[in-house]
Amino acid sequence: MSSLQDFIKWNEAKWESKNQQMYQGKSDNRWPWFSEELDPDIGDFLQVHNIHSAKMLDLGTCSGSQAIALAKMGYQVVGSDISGTALAKAKNKAQNLPWQSQVEFVLDDILDSRLAPGQFDFILDRGCFHSVCCISTKKYIANLLKLLKPDGKVLLKTMSLQETRFSDYDVFAGQKIPMPYRFDDEILHNVFSESFHIEKITDSYFYSSVIKPPARAKLAVLSKKA
Repeated sequence: MSSLQDFIKWNEAKWESKNQQMYQGKSDNRWPWFSEELDPDIGDFLQVHNIHSAKMLDLGTCSGSQAIALAKMGYQVVGSDISGTALAKAKNKAQNLPWQSQVEFVLDDILDSRLAPGQFDFILDRGCFHSVCCISTKKYIANLLKLLKPDGKVLLKTMSLQETRFSDYDVFAGQKIPMPYRFDDEILHNVFSESFHIEKITDSYFYSSVIKPPARAKLAVLSKKA
């Protein structure tokens, strides 16, 4: 019988292999969800709430575009990912930028995080949870709660149940795993309401420099319960 650690190791190896195939011999990023710019709804959230200074975790940063965009805006950012290949791409992109001191890229798995607890004002998850929820939602939530400051918030973007493209399956131990998993408001409430206040859920997109129209998404704003 496979253990949770077996799943975690399989998931890490899977994404490392996928990123090696993506980036080997290529200078551009062709993941469908890739965007050179910060997603506008994330920027709008920060502007509307007058957030000019914060420490942020860009969870599942991949090649680092969102983390770099946030650092450019003056935030202190940690970009984490389970793929060393993706992180190498991110570090190379950030090298010699005027704001490179504002961003750090680290190898870390949110299902087994080694990051110091209680350090982040915001966690941006732009497509990580919908790729790991079938492995362990409990571990994911526990580590979010650990990493956030008491008044911290999660900006969680997942694939929408209304998006019919990009449907695929990974296979582990003979079991088909939907990749990515898709969500609507009800599912998000059922998953997160026990541990978080759900401040808002809105229809959104995985804004993309690669495909049109972009993939439909759900953006949830979560805050820690006391």
